[in-house]
Amino acid sequence: MTPHLIAVAVAAGSWWRLSGGPLVAVAAALVAWRTRRPALCVLAAVLLAGWWSARALDHFVPPAAGPVDGWVTLTSDPRPSGPVGVRASARWGSHRVSLSAHGPLAGRLDDRLAGERVWIRGSFRPIRSGDDWAQWRHEVGSISVNGIDGHAAGSPLSRAANGLRRILARGVASLDRDDRAIFSGMVLGDDREQSAVVADDFRAAGLGHLLVVSGQNVAFLIALLGPLTRRMRPAGRLAIVLVVLLGFVTLTRFEASVLRATMMAGISVGAAVLGGPVDGRRALSASVTILLFLDPFLIRVVAFQLSVLATGGIVWLAGPLAERARGPELVRVAAATTASAQLAVSPLLAVVFGPVPLAALPANLLAGPASGPIMMWGWTGGLLAGALGGRPASWIHVPTVLLVRWVRAVAHVTASGPFVTVGIIGIVALMVAVGLLLTGRRYVRPIAGVIAAVVLIGAWVAVPGPEPGSLGSGLVLHTTTPVVLELDGPRRSRDVLETLRHAGVRRIDVVVASDGDRADADAVMALQARFGDIEVVAPPLHRVPTASSLHPGMALQIGSVIVEPTTDGETARLTVRSCTDRSCQDGAP
Repeated sequence: MTPHLIAVAVAAGSWWRLSGGPLVAVAAALVAWRTRRPALCVLAAVLLAGWWSARALDHFVPPAAGPVDGWVTLTSDPRPSGPVGVRASARWGSHRVSLSAHGPLAGRLDDRLAGERVWIRGSFRPIRSGDDWAQWRHEVGSISVNGIDGHAAGSPLSRAANGLRRILARGVASLDRDDRAIFSGMVLGDDREQSAVVADDFRAAGLGHLLVVSGQNVAFLIALLGPLTRRMRPAGRLAIVLVVLLGFVTLTRFEASVLRATMMAGISVGAAVLGGPVDGRRALSASVTILLFLDPFLIRVVAFQLSVLATGGIVWLAGPLAERARGPELVRVAAATTASAQLAVSPLLAVVFGPVPLAALPANLLAGPASGPIMMWGWTGGLLAGALGGRPASWIHVPTVLLVRWVRAVAHVTASGPFVTVGIIGIVALMVAVGLLLTGRRYVRPIAGVIAAVVLIGAWVAVPGPEPGSLGSGLVLHTTTPVVLELDGPRRSRDVLETLRHAGVRRIDVVVASDGDRADADAVMALQARFGDIEVVAPPLHRVPTASSLHPGMALQIGSVIVEPTTDGETARLTVRSCTDRSCQDGAP
């Protein structure tokens, strides 16, 4: 158990930065090395990791604010930010920063990919004190881009990775937007084209992990390499695997979950080649220890935490659960693997994101078998399709379309049903039930079944119904007949759909776009894609497609509410108020 305890100790030290200084940490490590006592090894790991994490944070000193005129190297692909802007991470000299550009400059920056270099003009602003989110991303501040004077290709490795990405993108150009976005997410981890409805469907079904690259992608990549490297000498096989893994993490932009999976794969393959194979548990513990010493800030990244927990659940629980389950082996193993990963990550998901959808397990069982072929065909047939282009590419991607449509249908059907969730108390109860089941004692199995049944029935009974009033995220619901949704304030369309889903809203008849701006337009398009035909009213000079304008001096009664325009200087907007029975008698305010 020592390697696993050391991994936990390193994680704890990196998180809390527990340290008595370098001398104490080194002294504890030397004593632990000489005595080989587990308790001292754990203490030394905590102190060393804490000192290393504190040292990394102490050296995190941003430069002074000022103008910028020079080269930066993009470390992430630019992604939309606001109505007409893009954001990206970049390396500026020895610092990592966040770039933001708007208007025509956003279009010029949006064409670039991670690893490429851009000559920019702008102004640098250091991060605010206590901005942990930026620190964990290694960003010392942000640069507002005022001009772009040129661009250049990056390193040979990044050029090769970007070339492959462009080939794969060219191959799926004939697919519709949602299919293309799902393919890009599952194969490359690129979620920039995902519509709000697709993203919400996958989150509601507990399939959001399929839209980003993860350890599963690395596993399938290793499987693809198997036939090619089986007859090679051990040293050559190891070299090929390591080069491919390095290229893959570059291609997928060094995502935290991919780093964990790649480190595990490298350790496993290296140990097997050297004649000392390690099991998945030791490989996971070793990878966590090594990665946290390379980058202590990874412990703060939720994607890394979820990846480690999911893998830990699989390597520790999947085997025992499969042995105690009944039915065909293929079904038992798939169900046990999915249940183990879901159970392990559920407490963190509940704490960070709220209650966990109960449909996650069956949805993963239905969609999981298609995810592997999509990834493997994406890297084989997808490259051929990109090289050929045109009609041959669309023929090659017929299997891709069928598989993607299946996963998409599973997510959509699951999201269309009642949104049943389990909170932290229910998750703890399910973990207790699984623990009782794993004891193998017959007399505790009925107890485990009763606990699970109580949790599931309680989750169904607790399904929320729509309540009138403010829902947060700038949304106000009026549960009249017809049902009116008021968009009041800026918000992302994804947040709108998620808020309505959590509130149990299944029907909307009229949307009042109070400002009629671009944010309202995006939200309305997402709502129409989710709920079908919806009547929309907006103020004059609005930017909302299909909306009817309500001009000053006019008023509209919808059920028991009245919508009327107001002006604030030169800006017109709509307000919604309830009307009394007397004021609404004749259909007028």
